Amino acid sequence: MKTKADVSATVLRAIKILNYLKETPGPQSVSYISNALDISPTIVHRLLTTLKMEGFVFQDVQSKQYSLGAVFLEYSNKLLTELPFASIVEPWLIHLRNITGETVGFYIPNGHMRLCVMECESQQEIRRSVGVGTQHPIHVGATGRAILAFQSEEIQQRTLQRLTSEEQGLLDKKMQATRDYGYAISVEEINANVSALSAPVFDQQQRVVGAVSISGPTFRFNKEMVDKHISTLIHATTEISAVPGT
Repeated sequence: MKTKADVSATVLRAIKILNYLKETPGPQSVSYISNALDISPTIVHRLLTTLKMEGFVFQDVQSKQYSLGAVFLEYSNKLLTELPFASIVEPWLIHLRNITGETVGFYIPNGHMRLCVMECESQQEIRRSVGVGTQHPIHVGATGRAILAFQSEEIQQRTLQRLTSEEQGLLDKKMQATRDYGYAISVEEINANVSALSAPVFDQQQRVVGAVSISGPTFRFNKEMVDKHISTLIHATTEISAVPGT
């Protein structure tokens, strides 16, 4: 068990600053960061200077404000290319893309967000494109619900607490439907004219590790086409979940 002596207060403060920059829209000043985290401006400035030297934060020359540095793109690329289950998931994404003609992606939970870590784009001229590295709130869209509905009650409650009472009730019903059916559907929920069908992927301990999503323009990926491919998607996610190492 770790004691206070084992923990570096300096490192913890630096991590808090990085997390604050990650979760807050736009660049931030030293004073804003200091007030938000209740850390003295002197310490915040010193930590930011060190983080800037190593590329962890970027400082705008004119505004003097800080944002996350480009080094995180390097970390992200390494993470995405070395996912342990990438070799298991990718063939199924290609298979689903070829069968449906639509864009197929694999997402993993990332706090209150869900992150696109793999994507096989539709080869049609008009297509849905998300982009590896793109994040969306986990409570919005079919893919987010396909993950959130199977996460622990504690995680679900933390997400629900961020919403209004009306939004909580609606999301609760949608998550229950997702658990009942084993998949989630959304129509124009995040983007206009886009429909999505998503199902969860589990590890060997039956813990949800992500979700596979099929998405496309609503005029083509309509209710008839979505319904047609439900069994195909469920088969794929079941097969992925059955492979050791997922």
